[in-house]
Amino acid sequence: MDVDASFEILGGFGGLQTLNFLIFMLCGNISSWHLMGVVFTTSMPDEYRCSLPPNGTSLRDGEGYIPEQCQLIYEDEAGGENETMSCVYGWDYYSAHGETSVVDDLDLVCDRAILVGTVTSIYFGGILAGAYVAGQLSDIYGRRLVVFGSLIGLVATGVGLSFMWNFAGMLALRFIHGFFLPGTMFLVYIRLIEMLTPRNRLTGQLVFDMMWVVSIALLAPLAYALPNWRHLQLAISLCQVPVIFLIWFSYESIRWLVQRGRVEEAEKILQRIAKSKNISHPGYFLLAQQDPDLQNGNRLEKIKENSIELETKTTLEKDQELVNPQQEKSNLDNSNQRPPASVKKRATIIDLFKTRTLTIRALIVFYWWFACNVVYYGFFINAANLVGNKYLNFFLISVTEAPAYIVNYLMMKRFGRRRPLIFVCVISGVTCVITGLVPSETASGTDLTVVILVFAMLGKLFSTAAFDIIFLMSAEVFPTVLRSAAFGASAMVGKVGGMVAPFIVYLNVIHNSIPMIVFGVLSLLAGLLVLPLPETSDRTLPETLDDGVKLTSKAGPRDEKSPADV
Repeated sequence: MDVDASFEILGGFGGLQTLNFLIFMLCGNISSWHLMGVVFTTSMPDEYRCSLPPNGTSLRDGEGYIPEQCQLIYEDEAGGENETMSCVYGWDYYSAHGETSVVDDLDLVCDRAILVGTVTSIYFGGILAGAYVAGQLSDIYGRRLVVFGSLIGLVATGVGLSFMWNFAGMLALRFIHGFFLPGTMFLVYIRLIEMLTPRNRLTGQLVFDMMWVVSIALLAPLAYALPNWRHLQLAISLCQVPVIFLIWFSYESIRWLVQRGRVEEAEKILQRIAKSKNISHPGYFLLAQQDPDLQNGNRLEKIKENSIELETKTTLEKDQELVNPQQEKSNLDNSNQRPPASVKKRATIIDLFKTRTLTIRALIVFYWWFACNVVYYGFFINAANLVGNKYLNFFLISVTEAPAYIVNYLMMKRFGRRRPLIFVCVISGVTCVITGLVPSETASGTDLTVVILVFAMLGKLFSTAAFDIIFLMSAEVFPTVLRSAAFGASAMVGKVGGMVAPFIVYLNVIHNSIPMIVFGVLSLLAGLLVLPLPETSDRTLPETLDDGVKLTSKAGPRDEKSPADV
């Protein structure tokens, strides 16, 4: 069943489609504040030192306490030995802009400093688990329902975090909060891509990208206006409450409904869209492409009986039926004598590894996500050492992603997906290696810091561009029946890369060139692994597993002109 043909009949986005696109994009954009907000909610204070005893005074006239970061020293004027103790009276924290964080609220400094990393690791562990589970559930129960449930969970746990003072409770809520996050980000992206036809998919990607830049850039002034991390966490969470109601009144992915055999529901949505645009279309949008008798709109019983069976057939089988009407009639007459294929078995992530083609494709996409997460988050970790106002730094790092998305749009519009992805991966790899190999100064004493910074920024720019193309291609190479599950599994592997990135950066204790060289090698390998994959530009999204396998051929599974266009 050619869903894209129905979209072409409807033409460009009308009010109803635009509203649903904006609802899901708003959900994903605000959710990005939760992901990037950890930069502010778990940041270290600028300075801290031990608090003095209730009646103690700092060193004066040769006697008193000397507060240091992790110990309190008492110096006796009489000349006795100085007494050193731990910070038994707590700590005093100082920040340039008066901001607070989890660190100073729970005293995660000195011998408890490692717990800051634990909070972050637990959070990403929740995201890792949630990416896989949300992907599977979305392919079974639908995109809209899982996004709706994830959004409720994200708001509830986000509000709970703003009132949590217990460390163990903080860890538990952080994990659960991270678990719900993929359902409001990765699934939202899938939902948006499935609304688009091949001709407007690239434009939709650019709109999503630019709104992503706007949303994460807005986080910096919001965090500056709310320096108390609890107020910031609460504000971010409450901002999503209206989105919950908007998601509830949105409609389900038409592609997913068709693949689940719920063709009547998909048909009703298409009719609503047509009505909202004042389009008069005789008959039905779906199934009419295979059976001209349905154009009269008087055969609803036939739709009910045969919609599930017809949608599970491959394109080749459908074409054969159109050529051989007798065989089609025989199939329709016997449709009630056997159970529909889609009811017999539900596709799972395991089905990706049952054919050599899909296995290779899945492993390559998994590596892409791992490598891009390592490089992308590795650059952010290195950026943490930048001097200056952290709010301004975060804002500038955010807006510098916009040129990467614009360049991507222009390249993919002209050259497709594969060649731009190879190009940006190779350039990112080369610039990373150069950044690692260039010394800080020459033998004659010439400072090369500016050169290193330029190549580092180029590496960051092209790594962002690579991640952007990989997002789109990951959604395009997997079939609808497994798109969310495969995308979720890819994101899960990617989060492993995000967790590995800090350890790669830590290799600078051996030599400061090692992290950037590792980033470069990972990017170069990602570029080479693009070669075995098919071009997905201007190709219809694969719907079934058979369509996914056929995507390797020169012509897409349903790239031929559909009956609706003839």
